[in-house]
Amino acid sequence: MKPKPALAKKPKRGPTTVREAAQPGHPLLAVLQEHAVWRDAASLVRTSGVLNLRLRSEPPSTLTPRAYSSPLAVAGSAIAYLTASTTSTSFTAEQKALLGYLEATLTTTLELLLDGQHQARLVEEQQAIVDHIADGLLVLEPGTVVRHINRTAARLLHISPESAIGRPLSSLVDFQTVVEPVFDSGNGYIDRELIITSPSLHLHLVDTAIPIKDETGKVVSVVNTFREIQRVRTLAQHISGSHARYRFEDIIGQSPALAGAVLSARKAARGATNVLLSGESGVGKEMFAQAIHNASPRHEGAFIAINCAALPRDLIESELFGYASGSFTGARREGRPGKFEAASGGTIFLDEISELPIDVQAKLLRVLQEREVVRVGDTRGIPVDVRIVSASNQNLQHMVLNRAFREDLYYRCNVIEIEIPPLRNRQIDIPLLAYHFLAKYSSLLNKSVYGISAQAMASLQTYSWPGNIRELENSMERAVNLCDHQEVDVTALSLFTPSVSVDETPIQLTDSPPISLEAAERAAIETAVRYTGFNLTQAAKILGISKPSVYAKVKKYGISLERRRSQA
Repeated sequence: MKPKPALAKKPKRGPTTVREAAQPGHPLLAVLQEHAVWRDAASLVRTSGVLNLRLRSEPPSTLTPRAYSSPLAVAGSAIAYLTASTTSTSFTAEQKALLGYLEATLTTTLELLLDGQHQARLVEEQQAIVDHIADGLLVLEPGTVVRHINRTAARLLHISPESAIGRPLSSLVDFQTVVEPVFDSGNGYIDRELIITSPSLHLHLVDTAIPIKDETGKVVSVVNTFREIQRVRTLAQHISGSHARYRFEDIIGQSPALAGAVLSARKAARGATNVLLSGESGVGKEMFAQAIHNASPRHEGAFIAINCAALPRDLIESELFGYASGSFTGARREGRPGKFEAASGGTIFLDEISELPIDVQAKLLRVLQEREVVRVGDTRGIPVDVRIVSASNQNLQHMVLNRAFREDLYYRCNVIEIEIPPLRNRQIDIPLLAYHFLAKYSSLLNKSVYGISAQAMASLQTYSWPGNIRELENSMERAVNLCDHQEVDVTALSLFTPSVSVDETPIQLTDSPPISLEAAERAAIETAVRYTGFNLTQAAKILGISKPSVYAKVKKYGISLERRRSQA
Protein backbone atom coordinates (compact mmCIF):
# COMPACT_ATOMS: atom_id res chain seq x y z
CA MET A 1 0.00 0.00 0.00
CA LYS A 2 1.46 3.19 -1.12
CA PRO A 3 1.92 5.80 1.52
CA LYS A 4 -0.26 8.86 1.21
CA PRO A 5 1.58 11.84 -0.07
CA ALA A 6 2.38 14.33 2.63
CA LEU A 7 0.08 17.28 2.57
CA ALA A 8 1.62 20.72 2.66
CA LYS A 9 1.08 22.21 6.05
CA LYS A 10 -0.94 25.35 6.19
CA PRO A 11 0.98 28.19 7.77
CA LYS A 12 -0.05 28.91 11.25
CA ARG A 13 -2.21 31.98 11.28
CA GLY A 14 -1.18 34.36 13.99
CA PRO A 15 -1.72 38.03 14.78
CA THR A 16 -1.27 40.03 11.59
CA THR A 17 -1.74 43.43 10.07
CA VAL A 18 -2.48 44.03 6.43
CA ARG A 19 -1.05 47.00 4.51
CA GLU A 20 -3.49 47.55 1.72
CA ALA A 21 -3.23 49.89 -1.21
CA ALA A 22 -4.83 53.18 -0.39
CA GLN A 23 -8.54 52.87 -0.88
CA PRO A 24 -10.52 55.72 -2.37
CA GLY A 25 -11.35 58.12 0.41
CA HIS A 26 -9.74 60.93 2.34
CA PRO A 27 -6.21 61.81 1.08
CA LEU A 28 -4.87 61.43 4.61
CA LEU A 29 -5.77 57.73 4.64
CA ALA A 30 -2.96 56.90 2.20
CA VAL A 31 -0.58 59.14 4.14
CA LEU A 32 -1.41 57.40 7.42
CA GLN A 33 -0.90 53.94 5.90
CA GLU A 34 2.68 54.95 5.04
CA HIS A 35 3.33 56.60 8.39
CA ALA A 36 5.74 55.18 11.01
CA VAL A 37 2.99 55.25 13.65
CA TRP A 38 1.00 52.70 11.64
CA ARG A 39 4.06 50.46 11.35
CA ASP A 40 4.54 50.69 15.11
CA ALA A 41 0.90 49.66 15.60
CA ALA A 42 1.63 46.46 13.68
CA SER A 43 4.41 45.52 16.05
CA LEU A 44 2.17 46.09 19.08
CA VAL A 45 -0.55 43.63 18.02
CA ARG A 46 1.68 40.73 16.91
CA THR A 47 1.49 38.95 20.26
CA SER A 48 -1.93 40.16 21.33
CA GLY A 49 -4.14 37.77 19.41
CA VAL A 50 -5.58 40.61 17.32
CA LEU A 51 -5.90 39.72 13.65
CA ASN A 52 -6.33 41.64 10.42
CA LEU A 53 -5.63 45.12 11.77
CA ARG A 54 -6.57 47.39 8.92
CA LEU A 55 -7.33 50.99 7.93
CA ARG A 56 -10.38 51.35 5.73
CA SER A 57 -12.16 54.22 4.05
CA GLU A 58 -15.58 52.74 4.87
CA PRO A 59 -16.85 50.76 7.89
CA PRO A 60 -17.57 47.01 7.41
CA SER A 61 -21.09 46.16 6.38
CA THR A 62 -21.61 43.71 9.28
CA LEU A 63 -20.09 43.40 12.72
CA THR A 64 -19.84 40.32 14.90
CA PRO A 65 -18.47 39.90 18.43
CA ARG A 66 -15.25 38.70 16.80
CA ALA A 67 -14.90 41.87 14.68
CA TYR A 68 -13.83 45.39 15.67
CA SER A 69 -14.46 48.71 13.88
CA SER A 70 -14.00 52.26 15.10
CA PRO A 71 -13.92 55.58 13.19
CA LEU A 72 -10.82 57.78 13.33
CA ALA A 73 -12.48 61.18 13.39
CA VAL A 74 -10.91 64.64 13.24
CA ALA A 75 -13.04 67.74 13.79
CA GLY A 76 -16.19 65.58 13.75
CA SER A 77 -15.39 64.03 10.37
CA ALA A 78 -14.36 60.37 9.94
CA ILE A 79 -11.06 60.19 8.05
CA ALA A 80 -10.68 56.39 8.24
CA TYR A 81 -11.93 53.30 10.09
CA LEU A 82 -9.74 51.04 12.21
CA THR A 83 -10.89 47.41 11.90
CA ALA A 84 -9.64 44.14 13.37
CA SER A 85 -10.75 40.62 14.32
CA THR A 86 -9.89 37.97 16.93
CA THR A 87 -9.61 34.18 17.04
CA SER A 88 -11.61 34.05 20.23
CA THR A 89 -15.34 34.34 20.51
CA SER A 90 -14.88 37.96 21.56
CA PHE A 91 -12.17 40.48 22.33
CA THR A 92 -10.56 40.36 25.72
CA ALA A 93 -10.30 43.40 27.92
CA GLU A 94 -6.57 43.66 27.17
CA GLN A 95 -7.25 43.55 23.42
CA LYS A 96 -9.96 46.20 23.71
CA ALA A 97 -7.62 48.42 25.70
CA LEU A 98 -4.89 47.95 23.09
CA LEU A 99 -7.28 48.78 20.26
CA GLY A 100 -8.50 51.85 22.15
CA TYR A 101 -4.91 52.98 22.61
CA LEU A 102 -4.21 52.49 18.91
CA GLU A 103 -7.38 54.37 18.01
CA ALA A 104 -6.36 57.36 20.16
CA THR A 105 -2.79 57.32 18.82
CA LEU A 106 -3.87 57.12 15.18
CA THR A 107 -6.48 59.84 15.69
CA THR A 108 -3.86 62.15 17.20
CA THR A 109 -1.55 61.33 14.29
CA LEU A 110 -4.29 62.23 11.82
CA GLU A 111 -4.85 65.55 13.62
CA LEU A 112 -1.15 66.35 13.39
CA LEU A 113 -1.06 65.37 9.71
CA LEU A 114 -4.09 67.52 8.97
CA ASP A 115 -2.61 70.46 10.86
CA GLY A 116 0.67 69.95 9.00
CA GLN A 117 -1.15 70.05 5.68
CA HIS A 118 -2.87 73.30 6.67
CA GLN A 119 0.46 74.80 7.75
CA ALA A 120 2.14 73.70 4.52
CA ARG A 121 -0.68 75.18 2.46
CA LEU A 122 -0.46 78.42 4.44
CA VAL A 123 3.30 78.61 3.85
CA GLU A 124 2.77 77.98 0.12
CA GLU A 125 0.13 80.71 -0.06
CA GLN A 126 2.36 83.16 1.80
CA GLN A 127 5.28 82.27 -0.44
CA ALA A 128 3.12 82.81 -3.53
CA ILE A 129 1.99 86.19 -2.17
CA VAL A 130 5.54 87.29 -1.37
CA ASP A 131 6.91 86.13 -4.72
CA HIS A 132 4.19 87.78 -6.77
CA ILE A 133 3.89 91.17 -5.10
CA ALA A 134 5.25 93.97 -7.24
CA ASP A 135 7.59 95.24 -4.49
CA GLY A 136 11.01 93.79 -3.82
CA LEU A 137 11.27 92.13 -0.39
CA LEU A 138 14.30 91.10 1.64
CA VAL A 139 14.45 89.62 5.14
CA LEU A 140 17.92 90.24 6.55
CA GLU A 141 19.61 88.88 9.67
CA PRO A 142 22.44 90.67 11.54
CA GLY A 143 25.36 91.22 9.20
CA THR A 144 22.76 91.74 6.42
CA VAL A 145 22.67 87.98 5.88
CA VAL A 146 19.83 87.19 3.48
CA ARG A 147 17.22 84.92 5.04
CA HIS A 148 14.58 85.46 2.37
CA ILE A 149 14.40 87.23 -0.98
CA ASN A 150 11.42 87.34 -3.32
CA ARG A 151 11.50 87.21 -7.10
CA THR A 152 11.00 90.95 -7.58
CA ALA A 153 13.95 91.81 -5.37
CA ALA A 154 16.12 89.24 -7.14
CA ARG A 155 15.14 90.69 -10.52
CA LEU A 156 15.80 94.30 -9.52
CA LEU A 157 19.14 93.53 -7.85
CA HIS A 158 20.26 91.07 -10.55
CA ILE A 159 21.00 88.25 -8.11
CA SER A 160 19.95 84.59 -7.92
CA PRO A 161 17.43 83.94 -5.13
CA GLU A 162 18.74 80.39 -4.56
CA SER A 163 22.38 81.37 -4.13
CA ALA A 164 21.56 84.49 -2.06
CA ILE A 165 20.15 82.69 0.98
CA GLY A 166 22.63 82.63 3.86
CA ARG A 167 25.03 85.15 2.32
CA PRO A 168 25.59 88.81 3.30
CA LEU A 169 23.84 91.24 0.98
CA SER A 170 27.04 93.26 0.61
CA SER A 171 28.70 90.24 -1.02
CA LEU A 172 25.92 89.93 -3.60
CA VAL A 173 25.77 93.52 -4.92
CA ASP A 174 28.36 96.02 -6.12
CA PHE A 175 27.08 99.08 -4.23
CA GLN A 176 27.05 100.30 -0.64
CA THR A 177 23.87 99.09 1.05
CA VAL A 178 21.98 101.37 3.46
CA VAL A 179 20.33 98.81 5.75
CA GLU A 180 23.28 98.13 8.10
CA PRO A 181 22.66 101.19 10.36
CA VAL A 182 19.16 99.90 11.16
CA PHE A 183 20.70 96.92 13.03
CA ASP A 184 22.82 99.28 15.13
CA SER A 185 20.32 102.07 15.80
CA GLY A 186 17.12 100.06 15.84
CA ASN A 187 15.45 102.86 13.88
CA GLY A 188 13.90 101.98 10.57
CA TYR A 189 12.63 104.27 7.85
CA ILE A 190 9.65 104.44 5.50
CA ASP A 191 9.48 105.54 1.85
CA ARG A 192 12.99 106.92 1.62
CA GLU A 193 14.17 107.84 -1.88
CA LEU A 194 17.17 105.74 -2.88
CA ILE A 195 19.27 106.25 -6.01
CA ILE A 196 21.68 103.40 -6.78
CA THR A 197 24.42 103.97 -9.33
CA SER A 198 26.95 101.18 -9.82
CA PRO A 199 28.75 99.49 -12.72
CA SER A 200 25.94 96.94 -13.08
CA LEU A 201 22.89 98.79 -11.75
CA HIS A 202 21.13 102.10 -12.04
CA LEU A 203 18.04 102.07 -9.85
CA HIS A 204 15.73 104.78 -8.56
CA LEU A 205 13.73 103.32 -5.69
CA VAL A 206 11.42 104.11 -2.80
CA ASP A 207 12.92 102.13 0.08
CA THR A 208 11.50 101.01 3.46
CA ALA A 209 13.28 99.15 6.28
CA ILE A 210 11.39 97.84 9.33
CA PRO A 211 13.41 96.37 12.26
CA ILE A 212 12.13 93.27 14.09
CA LYS A 213 13.19 93.21 17.75
CA ASP A 214 13.23 90.54 20.47
CA GLU A 215 11.94 90.98 24.01
CA THR A 216 15.17 92.75 25.03
CA GLY A 217 14.88 95.30 22.22
CA LYS A 218 17.71 93.83 20.14
CA VAL A 219 17.20 93.89 16.38
CA VAL A 220 17.07 90.27 15.21
CA SER A 221 16.08 90.93 11.59
CA VAL A 222 15.10 93.69 9.20
CA VAL A 223 12.30 93.51 6.64
CA ASN A 224 13.41 95.60 3.67
CA THR A 225 10.91 96.45 0.91
CA PHE A 226 11.47 98.65 -2.12
CA ARG A 227 9.73 99.58 -5.34
CA GLU A 228 10.74 101.33 -8.52
CA ILE A 229 9.96 105.03 -8.30
CA GLN A 230 8.29 105.02 -11.71
CA ARG A 231 5.50 102.84 -10.26
CA VAL A 232 5.06 105.37 -7.45
CA ARG A 233 4.89 108.23 -9.94
CA THR A 234 2.36 106.41 -12.10
CA LEU A 235 0.12 105.84 -9.09
CA ALA A 236 0.50 109.47 -7.97
CA GLN A 237 -0.33 110.69 -11.46
CA HIS A 238 -3.52 108.63 -11.58
CA ILE A 239 -4.57 110.00 -8.19
CA SER A 240 -3.56 113.62 -8.79
CA GLY A 241 -5.01 113.77 -12.30
CA SER A 242 -1.73 114.44 -14.12
CA HIS A 243 -3.11 113.26 -17.41
CA ALA A 244 -4.31 114.67 -20.69
CA ARG A 245 -8.06 115.09 -21.22
CA TYR A 246 -8.32 116.23 -24.82
CA ARG A 247 -8.05 114.18 -27.99
CA PHE A 248 -7.96 115.18 -31.62
CA GLU A 249 -11.69 114.44 -31.81
CA ASP A 250 -12.28 117.25 -29.29
CA ILE A 251 -10.72 119.89 -31.57
CA ILE A 252 -13.64 121.71 -33.18
CA GLY A 253 -13.35 123.17 -36.66
CA GLN A 254 -13.51 122.44 -40.38
CA SER A 255 -11.34 125.16 -41.86
CA PRO A 256 -8.48 124.03 -44.15
CA ALA A 257 -5.92 125.82 -41.96
CA LEU A 258 -7.01 123.93 -38.85
CA ALA A 259 -7.33 120.63 -40.72
CA GLY A 260 -3.73 120.96 -41.90
CA ALA A 261 -2.49 121.62 -38.36
CA VAL A 262 -4.43 118.62 -37.01
CA LEU A 263 -3.06 116.36 -39.77
CA SER A 264 0.51 117.40 -38.98
CA ALA A 265 -0.10 116.88 -35.25
CA ARG A 266 -1.51 113.37 -35.85
CA LYS A 267 1.61 112.44 -37.81
CA ALA A 268 3.87 113.88 -35.12
CA ALA A 269 2.02 111.95 -32.40
CA ARG A 270 3.11 108.59 -33.82
CA GLY A 271 6.76 109.07 -32.85
CA ALA A 272 8.74 110.44 -29.94
CA THR A 273 10.20 113.51 -31.66
CA ASN A 274 10.09 116.88 -29.89
CA VAL A 275 7.34 119.18 -31.18
CA LEU A 276 7.08 122.97 -31.20
CA LEU A 277 3.59 124.46 -31.27
CA SER A 278 3.55 128.05 -32.48
CA GLY A 279 0.62 130.40 -32.55
CA GLU A 280 -0.94 133.37 -30.86
CA SER A 281 -2.17 133.29 -27.31
CA GLY A 282 -5.52 131.55 -26.93
CA VAL A 283 -5.46 129.42 -30.11
CA GLY A 284 -5.48 126.13 -28.16
CA LYS A 285 -1.85 125.07 -28.02
CA GLU A 286 -2.29 123.03 -24.83
CA MET A 287 -5.28 121.23 -26.35
CA PHE A 288 -3.07 120.23 -29.27
CA ALA A 289 -0.34 119.12 -26.86
CA GLN A 290 -2.76 116.92 -24.92
CA ALA A 291 -4.15 115.46 -28.14
CA ILE A 292 -0.64 114.62 -29.34
CA HIS A 293 0.09 112.88 -26.03
CA ASN A 294 -3.13 110.86 -26.09
CA ALA A 295 -2.51 109.73 -29.67
CA SER A 296 1.09 108.73 -28.95
CA PRO A 297 2.55 105.45 -27.65
CA ARG A 298 3.10 107.33 -24.35
CA HIS A 299 -0.62 107.89 -23.72
CA GLU A 300 -0.56 105.76 -20.54
CA GLY A 301 2.22 107.92 -19.07
CA ALA A 302 1.97 111.28 -17.36
CA PHE A 303 1.18 114.56 -19.07
CA ILE A 304 2.78 117.43 -17.14
CA ALA A 305 1.98 120.99 -18.29
CA ILE A 306 4.18 123.87 -17.17
CA ASN A 307 3.69 127.56 -17.87
CA CYS A 308 7.26 128.82 -17.97
CA ALA A 309 6.14 132.44 -17.65
CA ALA A 310 4.40 131.71 -14.34
CA LEU A 311 7.42 130.16 -12.61
CA PRO A 312 9.37 132.46 -10.25
CA ARG A 313 12.92 132.89 -11.46
CA ASP A 314 14.44 131.79 -8.15
CA LEU A 315 12.49 128.52 -8.16
CA ILE A 316 12.34 127.68 -11.84
CA GLU A 317 15.33 125.30 -11.78
CA SER A 318 14.15 123.39 -8.72
CA GLU A 319 10.64 123.11 -10.17
CA LEU A 320 11.85 121.73 -13.47
CA PHE A 321 14.81 119.61 -12.37
CA GLY A 322 14.21 119.01 -8.64
CA TYR A 323 16.63 119.55 -5.77
CA ALA A 324 18.75 117.46 -3.44
CA SER A 325 18.55 117.38 0.34
CA GLY A 326 19.70 120.64 1.95
CA SER A 327 20.42 122.34 -1.37
CA PHE A 328 18.98 125.68 -0.22
CA THR A 329 17.20 127.30 2.71
CA GLY A 330 13.65 126.05 2.99
CA ALA A 331 14.28 122.90 0.96
CA ARG A 332 12.71 119.67 2.15
CA ARG A 333 15.14 117.50 4.11
CA GLU A 334 14.68 114.52 1.79
CA GLY A 335 14.88 116.57 -1.40
CA ARG A 336 12.28 116.62 -4.14
CA PRO A 337 12.02 115.40 -7.75
CA GLY A 338 11.31 117.93 -10.48
CA LYS A 339 8.71 118.03 -13.22
CA PHE A 340 10.94 116.21 -15.69
CA GLU A 341 11.27 113.23 -13.35
CA ALA A 342 7.52 113.27 -12.73
CA ALA A 343 6.89 113.20 -16.49
CA SER A 344 9.32 110.34 -17.16
CA GLY A 345 7.61 107.80 -19.39
CA GLY A 346 5.18 110.43 -20.63
CA THR A 347 5.09 113.95 -22.06
CA ILE A 348 6.05 117.33 -20.63
CA PHE A 349 4.43 120.44 -22.12
CA LEU A 350 6.51 123.62 -21.79
CA ASP A 351 4.16 126.49 -22.53
CA GLU A 352 5.69 129.91 -23.18
CA ILE A 353 9.13 128.37 -23.48
CA SER A 354 10.40 131.72 -24.74
CA GLU A 355 10.13 133.03 -21.14
CA LEU A 356 12.81 130.68 -19.81
CA PRO A 357 15.95 132.53 -18.61
CA ILE A 358 19.08 131.91 -20.66
CA ASP A 359 20.86 129.94 -17.89
CA VAL A 360 17.87 127.61 -17.50
CA GLN A 361 17.78 127.16 -21.27
CA ALA A 362 21.31 125.76 -21.04
CA LYS A 363 20.24 123.16 -18.47
CA LEU A 364 17.19 122.27 -20.53
CA LEU A 365 19.43 121.72 -23.55
CA ARG A 366 21.51 119.26 -21.54
CA VAL A 367 18.38 117.35 -20.55
CA LEU A 368 17.40 117.07 -24.21
CA GLN A 369 20.86 115.91 -25.24
CA GLU A 370 21.76 113.55 -22.39
CA ARG A 371 18.26 112.41 -21.45
CA GLU A 372 19.05 112.89 -17.77
CA VAL A 373 18.51 115.58 -15.16
CA VAL A 374 20.80 116.77 -12.39
CA ARG A 375 18.96 118.08 -9.36
CA VAL A 376 19.88 121.42 -7.85
CA GLY A 377 22.62 120.81 -5.29
CA ASP A 378 23.50 117.37 -6.64
CA THR A 379 26.02 115.97 -9.11
CA ARG A 380 24.38 112.69 -10.05
CA GLY A 381 22.46 112.41 -13.28
CA ILE A 382 19.00 110.80 -13.13
CA PRO A 383 17.87 109.22 -16.43
CA VAL A 384 14.51 110.46 -17.72
CA ASP A 385 12.49 109.20 -20.64
CA VAL A 386 10.30 112.13 -21.58
CA ARG A 387 8.95 113.69 -24.75
CA ILE A 388 8.95 117.47 -24.90
CA VAL A 389 6.16 119.43 -26.53
CA SER A 390 6.88 123.14 -26.29
CA ALA A 391 4.84 126.17 -27.25
CA SER A 392 5.42 129.86 -27.79
CA ASN A 393 3.37 132.83 -28.92
CA GLN A 394 6.53 134.71 -29.89
CA ASN A 395 8.73 134.35 -32.95
CA LEU A 396 11.56 132.22 -31.64
CA GLN A 397 13.62 132.76 -34.79
CA HIS A 398 13.67 136.50 -34.15
CA MET A 399 14.57 135.84 -30.51
CA VAL A 400 17.47 133.66 -31.65
CA LEU A 401 18.71 136.50 -33.87
CA ASN A 402 18.42 138.91 -30.93
CA ARG A 403 20.28 136.43 -28.69
CA ALA A 404 17.27 136.19 -26.39
CA PHE A 405 16.87 132.45 -27.06
CA ARG A 406 19.57 129.83 -27.50
CA GLU A 407 19.96 128.74 -31.10
CA ASP A 408 20.94 125.17 -30.20
CA LEU A 409 17.89 124.80 -27.93
CA TYR A 410 15.66 126.19 -30.67
CA TYR A 411 16.77 123.47 -33.08
CA ARG A 412 16.35 120.78 -30.43
CA CYS A 413 12.79 121.86 -29.67
CA ASN A 414 11.82 122.65 -33.25
CA VAL A 415 12.22 119.20 -34.81
CA ILE A 416 8.57 119.33 -35.92
CA GLU A 417 6.87 122.73 -35.89
CA ILE A 418 3.09 122.94 -36.03
CA GLU A 419 1.58 126.37 -36.54
CA ILE A 420 -1.93 126.70 -35.13
CA PRO A 421 -3.92 129.32 -37.06
CA PRO A 422 -5.57 132.27 -35.27
CA LEU A 423 -9.34 132.40 -35.09
CA ARG A 424 -9.59 135.32 -37.52
CA ASN A 425 -8.23 132.97 -40.22
CA ARG A 426 -10.89 130.37 -39.41
CA GLN A 427 -14.10 132.23 -40.19
CA ILE A 428 -16.08 129.07 -40.99
CA ASP A 429 -15.22 127.63 -37.57
CA ILE A 430 -16.65 130.53 -35.56
CA PRO A 431 -20.31 129.36 -35.69
CA LEU A 432 -19.28 125.81 -34.69
CA LEU A 433 -17.27 127.06 -31.75
CA ALA A 434 -19.90 129.60 -30.71
CA TYR A 435 -22.68 127.00 -30.54
CA HIS A 436 -20.36 124.58 -28.74
CA PHE A 437 -19.64 127.12 -25.99
CA LEU A 438 -23.30 128.15 -25.93
CA ALA A 439 -24.38 124.56 -25.19
CA LYS A 440 -21.60 124.15 -22.62
CA TYR A 441 -22.43 127.21 -20.54
CA SER A 442 -26.19 126.87 -20.91
CA SER A 443 -25.85 123.47 -19.27
CA LEU A 444 -23.39 124.63 -16.61
CA LEU A 445 -25.45 127.72 -15.71
CA ASN A 446 -28.76 125.86 -16.02
CA LYS A 447 -30.19 128.43 -18.46
CA SER A 448 -32.47 127.86 -21.44
CA VAL A 449 -30.43 129.63 -24.09
CA TYR A 450 -30.52 127.70 -27.35
CA GLY A 451 -29.67 130.04 -30.23
CA ILE A 452 -27.73 133.03 -31.51
CA SER A 453 -29.43 135.79 -33.46
CA ALA A 454 -28.34 136.51 -37.02
CA GLN A 455 -27.08 139.95 -36.04
CA ALA A 456 -25.08 138.52 -33.13
CA MET A 457 -23.60 135.81 -35.37
CA ALA A 458 -22.61 138.45 -37.92
CA SER A 459 -20.84 140.37 -35.14
CA LEU A 460 -19.01 137.23 -34.10
CA GLN A 461 -17.80 136.58 -37.62
CA THR A 462 -16.67 140.14 -38.32
CA TYR A 463 -14.84 140.60 -35.02
CA SER A 464 -11.05 140.24 -35.19
CA TRP A 465 -10.72 138.05 -32.03
CA PRO A 466 -7.30 139.17 -30.77
CA GLY A 467 -7.71 136.74 -27.86
CA ASN A 468 -8.69 133.92 -30.25
CA ILE A 469 -10.67 130.92 -28.95
CA ARG A 470 -10.15 131.85 -25.31
CA GLU A 471 -11.77 135.23 -25.93
CA LEU A 472 -14.64 133.63 -27.87
CA GLU A 473 -15.30 131.23 -25.01
CA ASN A 474 -15.30 134.06 -22.47
CA SER A 475 -17.66 136.09 -24.68
CA MET A 476 -20.14 133.22 -24.94
CA GLU A 477 -19.99 132.59 -21.19
CA ARG A 478 -20.71 136.27 -20.56
CA ALA A 479 -23.52 136.24 -23.13
CA VAL A 480 -25.24 133.25 -21.52
CA ASN A 481 -24.99 134.91 -18.12
CA LEU A 482 -26.50 138.19 -19.38
CA CYS A 483 -29.07 136.74 -21.77
CA ASP A 484 -32.70 136.95 -20.64
CA HIS A 485 -34.12 135.18 -23.69
CA GLN A 486 -33.67 131.88 -25.47
CA GLU A 487 -31.45 133.52 -28.06
CA VAL A 488 -28.20 135.45 -27.64
CA ASP A 489 -28.47 138.94 -29.14
CA VAL A 490 -25.91 141.66 -29.75
CA THR A 491 -26.69 143.33 -26.44
CA ALA A 492 -25.82 140.20 -24.44
CA LEU A 493 -22.77 139.62 -26.60
CA SER A 494 -21.31 143.10 -25.97
CA LEU A 495 -18.11 142.71 -27.95
CA PHE A 496 -15.54 145.37 -27.44
CA THR A 497 -12.09 146.25 -28.63
CA PRO A 498 -9.46 145.31 -26.03
CA SER A 499 -7.83 148.24 -24.36
CA VAL A 500 -4.15 148.91 -24.81
CA SER A 501 -1.89 148.49 -21.81
CA VAL A 502 -0.22 151.90 -22.06
CA ASP A 503 -1.25 155.23 -23.47
CA GLU A 504 -0.09 155.54 -27.04
CA THR A 505 0.38 159.30 -26.88
CA PRO A 506 2.74 160.82 -29.42
CA ILE A 507 6.26 161.54 -28.22
CA GLN A 508 6.82 165.24 -27.65
CA LEU A 509 10.14 166.46 -29.00
CA THR A 510 11.95 169.00 -26.82
CA ASP A 511 14.98 171.19 -27.13
CA SER A 512 16.78 169.22 -24.39
CA PRO A 513 20.22 167.83 -25.26
CA PRO A 514 19.97 164.33 -26.76
CA ILE A 515 21.07 161.28 -24.76
CA SER A 516 22.77 158.11 -25.97
CA LEU A 517 20.73 155.18 -27.21
CA GLU A 518 22.10 153.07 -24.38
CA ALA A 519 21.00 155.63 -21.78
CA ALA A 520 17.56 155.83 -23.38
CA GLU A 521 17.27 152.04 -23.28
CA ARG A 522 18.24 151.93 -19.62
CA ALA A 523 15.73 154.67 -18.77
CA ALA A 524 12.97 152.87 -20.70
CA ILE A 525 13.64 149.56 -18.97
CA GLU A 526 13.89 151.08 -15.51
CA THR A 527 10.69 153.06 -16.05
CA ALA A 528 8.79 150.00 -17.26
CA VAL A 529 10.03 147.88 -14.36
CA ARG A 530 8.98 150.46 -11.76
CA TYR A 531 5.72 151.24 -13.55
CA THR A 532 4.66 147.59 -13.33
CA GLY A 533 5.65 147.25 -9.70
CA PHE A 534 8.68 145.11 -10.59
CA ASN A 535 6.55 142.63 -12.55
CA LEU A 536 9.03 141.71 -15.27
CA THR A 537 6.46 139.78 -17.32
CA GLN A 538 4.28 142.90 -17.63
CA ALA A 539 7.35 145.06 -18.21
CA ALA A 540 8.40 142.80 -21.09
CA LYS A 541 4.96 143.17 -22.70
CA ILE A 542 5.08 146.97 -22.43
CA LEU A 543 8.58 147.11 -23.90
CA GLY A 544 7.72 144.62 -26.63
CA ILE A 545 10.59 142.27 -25.81
CA SER A 546 10.85 138.86 -24.14
CA LYS A 547 11.14 138.32 -20.42
CA PRO A 548 14.68 136.82 -20.72
CA SER A 549 15.71 139.97 -22.60
CA VAL A 550 14.44 142.10 -19.73
CA TYR A 551 16.45 139.99 -17.26
CA ALA A 552 19.57 140.36 -19.42
CA LYS A 553 19.24 144.14 -19.71
CA VAL A 554 18.43 144.57 -16.00
CA LYS A 555 21.63 142.71 -15.24
CA LYS A 556 23.55 144.66 -17.89
CA TYR A 557 22.56 148.06 -16.52
CA GLY A 558 22.64 147.02 -12.85
CA ILE A 559 19.00 147.99 -12.28
CA SER A 560 17.88 147.08 -8.75
CA LEU A 561 14.81 144.86 -8.52
CA GLU A 562 14.22 145.58 -4.83
CA ARG A 563 11.32 147.81 -3.95
CA ARG A 564 12.46 150.90 -2.10
CA ARG A 565 10.83 151.48 1.23
CA SER A 566 8.57 154.49 1.21
CA GLN A 567 10.07 157.27 3.22
CA ALA A 568 8.00 158.84 5.95
